[in-house]
Amino acid sequence: MADDDGGEEPNSFVKLPDPSAGAFADPGFRAQLQKWDLARNSRMCRFRYTRPFHRRSPGAFLRDLFDSDAGRAHLRRVNAEGEWVVILPEGKCEEVRHRIVPCTATSMTHFDRLYDAARPPIIREGTQLLMKRVDEVMDGFTVTDRLREFLLTANGDGNDYDPYGIDDDDDDGSGESNYAELMTTEQRDEFLFRVFAHLALGGSMCQCEERMDAYTEAAKRAYKSLVAARRDRASGEDGVAVASDVYRVDGFVAAGRGDDDTAGGDSLFPGRSVQNFCYVVVDSRKRHATVWYHAYRPYW
Repeated sequence: MADDDGGEEPNSFVKLPDPSAGAFADPGFRAQLQKWDLARNSRMCRFRYTRPFHRRSPGAFLRDLFDSDAGRAHLRRVNAEGEWVVILPEGKCEEVRHRIVPCTATSMTHFDRLYDAARPPIIREGTQLLMKRVDEVMDGFTVTDRLREFLLTANGDGNDYDPYGIDDDDDDGSGESNYAELMTTEQRDEFLFRVFAHLALGGSMCQCEERMDAYTEAAKRAYKSLVAARRDRASGEDGVAVASDVYRVDGFVAAGRGDDDTAGGDSLFPGRSVQNFCYVVVDSRKRHATVWYHAYRPYW
């Protein structure tokens, strides 16, 4: 996805101090990220920008972010050897491949169907306990409960939560899921759901929880720390609307190097996984841009 920048001067970015409040600054939440193996290969950085953000040209904004001095100095990626390296060591960033991530959910009722409509059940009725199942390996993840089964098999058209087409190589001849109709593609594409799914799947050495609320409460806290909200009486029963714009970055093109997917190890991620993600959350009121990155590396 590309945008016409209209010939305007590039936006300028300044790295802000790490958050002192919110989920990502809380020792308890950080301990959960470690338990779920999401700490060692993830980073969250926040920047302040100087020029107005235009929703019609997010590509130009993202290009300026990655190409800025602050972006080059502080944005990092994990390479194939598991080392943190600069995203753009050289060459001007010409394009950032991205897509808009819907961000309208403002309530945890977004997950109600996982409690009351799943067949077979995902959560034991009247409790927060996750239903266990026979262990199976799917896409490199050990699936021991119905929640993980749902997250890895009911991914809509395969172009939303699974940007790298991992399920294209599924050896299951049926290709069917018990939960294909449980939530719509639009519901699964919401940023709130994506945050929840990333936390619940974790990394290759994830120590899984036995209770659903461990994941939903963590997702709620992370979501509130990543996006900004505003009062809006027309938005629904809670009178709150999300004021942030969210983009998923899948790669970039740098001058003289071509697309990062074929640039000899310059990919944004070390391999293919549904747990690779790089989100940019833009708060136009504060002029803040938050980058949340994680790279999945298999244990074996």
